Amino acid sequence: MKLSADARKFLHLPLLVTTLGAVIGAGAWIWNITSCCESGANFGAGGLFAIGLAMFVGGLLWALLIVIVGLQRRK
Repeated sequence: MKLSADARKFLHLPLLVTTLGAVIGAGAWIWNITSCCESGANFGAGGLFAIGLAMFVGGLLWALLIVIVGLQRRK
């Protein structure tokens, strides 16, 4: 299973978005755990976790799309 050269070139950005989303989501999760009794911090951490989760899932779907198109263009 080999990707086309264009697909390999464009695969860096979705992987970066996926990694950044995972780091933001993990940081928000830790922030939520450490500030368990402060309601304002919980709202902020929850919103940040939602943004991180959306970036993580969006990056994975974007990478999957690039891999599928790269495999199709290789044939």
